[in-house]
Amino acid sequence: MFFLTSAFLIISNLQKLELVRDKLRSNNEMIMNYMETSGIDPEILLSSADDTFRITLIDARGNVLFDTSEQEVYENHLFRKEIQEAFSFGSGSDVRVSETLGIQMVYHATILPDGRFLRSSMEAGSLDLGHQFTRYMLAAFIMVILLSYFLAQRISNYLLEPITEMTFATERIANGEYTRRVTVRPDAELGKLGSNFNNMAERLENTFIENQEKQNRLEAILKSMNSGVFAYDTQDQIIMINPFCKELFGIFGDVIGKNIYDIKELRDLIFTLESEEDVIEVRIRKPMVRDIRIKSAEIYGERVAKVGTVVVLEDITDLKKLEKMRSQFVANVSHELKTPLTSIKGFSETLKFVKDEETRNKFLDIINEESERLTRLINDILTLSSIEQTKTVKHEEIDVGRETEKIYNLLAPKAESKNIRLNLKQTEQFIIKGDIDNYKQLVLNLVDNAIKYTRENGEVNIQLDRYKDELRLIIQDTGIGIPEKHLNRVFERFYRVDKARDRAMGGTGLGLAIVKHIVLSMGGTIDLESEVGKGSTFTILLPMTSSDF
Repeated sequence: MFFLTSAFLIISNLQKLELVRDKLRSNNEMIMNYMETSGIDPEILLSSADDTFRITLIDARGNVLFDTSEQEVYENHLFRKEIQEAFSFGSGSDVRVSETLGIQMVYHATILPDGRFLRSSMEAGSLDLGHQFTRYMLAAFIMVILLSYFLAQRISNYLLEPITEMTFATERIANGEYTRRVTVRPDAELGKLGSNFNNMAERLENTFIENQEKQNRLEAILKSMNSGVFAYDTQDQIIMINPFCKELFGIFGDVIGKNIYDIKELRDLIFTLESEEDVIEVRIRKPMVRDIRIKSAEIYGERVAKVGTVVVLEDITDLKKLEKMRSQFVANVSHELKTPLTSIKGFSETLKFVKDEETRNKFLDIINEESERLTRLINDILTLSSIEQTKTVKHEEIDVGRETEKIYNLLAPKAESKNIRLNLKQTEQFIIKGDIDNYKQLVLNLVDNAIKYTRENGEVNIQLDRYKDELRLIIQDTGIGIPEKHLNRVFERFYRVDKARDRAMGGTGLGLAIVKHIVLSMGGTIDLESEVGKGSTFTILLPMTSSDF
């Protein structure tokens, strides 16, 4: 609008200027014609001319002979543009500020037959036909600008509103608000853009939820693992560590993002991995002594590029202990079985060459004793194995007093044969839940041991009473007693205080181990007090049923 208006005004001014020139040219021609036909002196004729025009008569040398403006003009006009053009082409024109009047004038000069010049001039603003038009155009221009601005605002707002909404939605999604969506417009382009944006946001939300679920599952798995796991990237920064690993090394606080070599426990471990194979076994001593098996593997990302290393730490302390116990158990069983088998084999081979009946019978008695000992050993091993491998615990009602009395009656003859007083004391009737056979085995082993290791004229007491909310079974003897240094180990398999004496008495070394496992399977505790030469006291606490409280 601005450039069109400017061009229009320029063209309009040029047309008005040409119109003024035509008027001046016509005025000069009219004066010249009148001068030729009337023969009147030019100065007289010019003095009576229309005052709309300023008319000047100039001689051939450029001097002003007459000027209707009644101003005295002294400048020579020979080199004025319009005079030079009139001299060369017969007529000429120019637009400039008059030196005499001080205003912008339009000049047109025509050469006369006698060599003089007739010049007509007119103020440039006297025929300014576009002044009013310029005001109208300016007002229209302002209105068009305001209307254009208003329409442009409406259009830009309509176009930018969905973009602004998408920008805001993008910021919210970047901040974790994955449910944010934009309004789908009816327009083809904007509607498609909004629909595509919502589809992208929905896929991003689904991807995030899926990744979050995978992350939660992974964290749950890592937290529930009984193995330590940690991982570090190629910059040696820790990117993951599970609670078991932190507990294993006594690490506290958040160490994610820290350099692995800044943590002493892990640094020593990494140094060990660098100098050994991928799978190694080491023993750590802080915060507690543990045996661990270490496995490491590289983590690869895109384009098979290494992005880190994951290390798995398996606590094999219990496995080592079990392996040691298994080895010791096998060695003890082999030794215990070898002794009676060696005797049986030796005496049976000797019998081939024995002719004496008395000696033969003696050897047969020894073979029979060793066979019985071997049978007892095998039975005890089977009993112990059965107790350890039983997964389901029986919940039979056990009349403790009646079952204990049966054991009392069973062993009373054996005690009487050694002149040992066997006493049973029961304050009230007790009912507990458990395996009847295991309970009888428990009492039988303890009472039999008490009789076995009590000298003649000694005493063995069996007592049943209530201690708080539990049944208390006390078996006390006046036997040889157990040295204090052996008290913590008598419940181990095949452990004997005096091996020669125990074997002579027919012991297998498994009786107290069986007793301990039975007590633990019934949810109870066992305690031992003993003094050498004075005897031993076994105190067992077993939970009672709620109806007995």
